[in-house]
Amino acid sequence: MSRKKPAGFSLIELMIVVAIIGIIAAIAYPSYQNQVLKSKRTDGHSKIMDAMARQERYFSENNTYTDDMTDLGYDADPVESDNEHYEIDGDVCGVAIGIDQCVKLTATAQGGQAVDGDLTLDSTNAKTGNW
Repeated sequence: MSRKKPAGFSLIELMIVVAIIGIIAAIAYPSYQNQVLKSKRTDGHSKIMDAMARQERYFSENNTYTDDMTDLGYDADPVESDNEHYEIDGDVCGVAIGIDQCVKLTATAQGGQAVDGDLTLDSTNAKTGNW
């Protein structure tokens, strides 16, 4: 009489598969989180660029920039980005430079995006943060 082989996986085979999945997850999950941060960063980029375009339009009409975002047609000051990951506000570029010469927009990261840091853009196109 021949004996049939048992069908299925042994416990050792199952543990090897679980270990492999664990190693792959340990490598992939941090990369995934980094990509999520980068994708949310585009929310801040697009809103700060829109606000700077409005600042330039405002400057061409009034020969000065403004630190009040409602002057640019927004409903509130500061302005929330479309997905609410950033809060954008305007200020003067420096102590010696007035608002009539230069404006600096700051996109302050909100919530889980705060670990990524803030973005700044001024009217001379100087950028800081993760661009």
